[in-house]
Amino acid sequence: EIEPNQSLPKFMSFVPAPQQANAAGANNAKNPVTSANAASAATAAAGEAPPISDQELMFKMRTFDVVWVDKSALMYKDGIAKSFDKEARKSIIVTKQKSSIPLILRDMAPPEGSIFDPAKKWAEERELRRVAQAEQDEKEAKEAVAQKAAKKGKKGPDKKKSAADSIKESNALDKDKKDHQRDLQKLSNLRSLKALQEATCETPGGKIHRMIKMLHLAVCDLRQGSVQSSEAEVLDILWALEEMKSFKTSDSEIAAEKSAKKEQKEAEKAEKKSSKKDSKKDSKKSKKDKDDKKKEKIVLSADAKALKELYKEGGDNRGSYKDSLKHARKLMNGKSNLISFQLTDMPDRLPPLSRYNRQFKLEEWQCAILGAIDERSSAVVCAPTSSGKTLLSTYTCKSANGTVLFVLPSEVLVWQIAATYYQFFGGNVTIATDQITFQEINGDAQVYIGTPRALEKCLSKVRGAAGQEMTKGEREFMVLDGGYNQFDYLVLDEVHTLNGPEGDALQRIMKACACPCLALSATIGNATQLRDWVSSVRNEHLEATVIDAPTEEVVLKEHFARFINLQRYVVTESENKDGKKKQKLVKLHPVAAMTSDRLCNEAELVAALSMTPSDMMELWKKMRAVFPATVLE
Repeated sequence: EIEPNQSLPKFMSFVPAPQQANAAGANNAKNPVTSANAASAATAAAGEAPPISDQELMFKMRTFDVVWVDKSALMYKDGIAKSFDKEARKSIIVTKQKSSIPLILRDMAPPEGSIFDPAKKWAEERELRRVAQAEQDEKEAKEAVAQKAAKKGKKGPDKKKSAADSIKESNALDKDKKDHQRDLQKLSNLRSLKALQEATCETPGGKIHRMIKMLHLAVCDLRQGSVQSSEAEVLDILWALEEMKSFKTSDSEIAAEKSAKKEQKEAEKAEKKSSKKDSKKDSKKSKKDKDDKKKEKIVLSADAKALKELYKEGGDNRGSYKDSLKHARKLMNGKSNLISFQLTDMPDRLPPLSRYNRQFKLEEWQCAILGAIDERSSAVVCAPTSSGKTLLSTYTCKSANGTVLFVLPSEVLVWQIAATYYQFFGGNVTIATDQITFQEINGDAQVYIGTPRALEKCLSKVRGAAGQEMTKGEREFMVLDGGYNQFDYLVLDEVHTLNGPEGDALQRIMKACACPCLALSATIGNATQLRDWVSSVRNEHLEATVIDAPTEEVVLKEHFARFINLQRYVVTESENKDGKKKQKLVKLHPVAAMTSDRLCNEAELVAALSMTPSDMMELWKKMRAVFPATVLE
């Protein structure tokens, strides 16, 4: 911090020092400020800066965004604009300039289509829950009606299908048939695994067809000894196929029909043999049993019929789909130790890393927080890294009715999140760091992203004393619109930095924003205490704005599990015979951090050990080498 009467520090690049304007704005008219968000600069490049008064320092710190990067360095030429001055009878050519920060954010953004949209998944989950609840209510209502009818000794009313329901059902079937034909037409033109992976199908039958076709290609490549083929690829597709509910049901129906036909043939053979020896009376009885067996014939569903037809007709010049499926199952059953194969040969394909079975499902704690966000409640979330906190903040930014203030502890995180959201929201992202501030001037920001002190300085400075947005009557991309009342939601990532260097600024921001808050962290030791403090701040806001406002409970969710598949390595150094040093990467097992005392007395540490499949397999082999087989069994 700069003390009064102390010279300002020198920096690499400065914009001209802002000139203090009077109330009438006369000085602004004579000497317009070239950059309203410029930091105070030294009067001479090499000389010492003159002493600065306490009043002048306070004016500069509160009025202008402190930016150490020259504004002209963030601009690029964007064509020219021609105009004609009638009085001077001269044509005027002005070079247009635009901010280059949007281009920087565009280049830093992740690949297009790779950003997960939690709003779609949450909408699907809500619909599934609504349907499940409706079915449960309908079932309970039917049971209640049946119980009443049973008490009265009457049969429950049998509802017949109305004409409208029959028409709806018929239309739905026709639509499914058309969609299925469209899926089949799409798949018929795809002849590579990559193309089939990128393809999407709408109907269950189309999805099954796509997966079986991929399995067929993988099996054929493996049989022919293709370089890119592998057993892991074949088994990955096979397990993804067998995880599909519609395939499971249809395949089991086909298997049941096949076994029923086989039993029937065997029964007919046995009957022919016994008919020669049995009397006429017994033959009549056997005919009766035969008629009963015929009545028990299995009727296939529409999906099972389609799968049966695919088994019969599907294939190409390299073989049939049915044979490829048989080969894949034979390959799986031929593994003497399937678990060992999975952990050693395909650790990068085990769920949820499977390339063919990536089904993302929201967990209960995530659903609870998403529901709280929908109800505009504040929440504190303590969950490990990579456990799914980012989707909560993304959903908050997308579902809010106004602008969201997103506070992050470091400038690196600010640029990472800003680049992601710039693509996700199509621009409309505002940035505030100690070095650069930026806002879109063509529309209202969807989210303000920055570090605590930079945001506080930009949002709480005095307006009207100076600034290009006041003198020119237009918004400036490096001067942010101030005020805390513009925010609809506050997101605090890594909220444990309340105890850090900028914790005081973070606390002041939380107290200044009278909106719901979402606080996220992986390392909160006193989550309950933090929840209580956030609740007290939130209720202070409500009491100040609403008469007799009810107290608001802040939701607290602590989650401890997470998926990890990062292999740890350590660099070891050794010396060769010739005296040269040799470095080598060696796997670092998590159990290496344990001692016998810790293993015996600190169960929490043991439970927190995160091991990759390779780590678990190595531990199992060591245990088998040390302990007797009877102990491990």
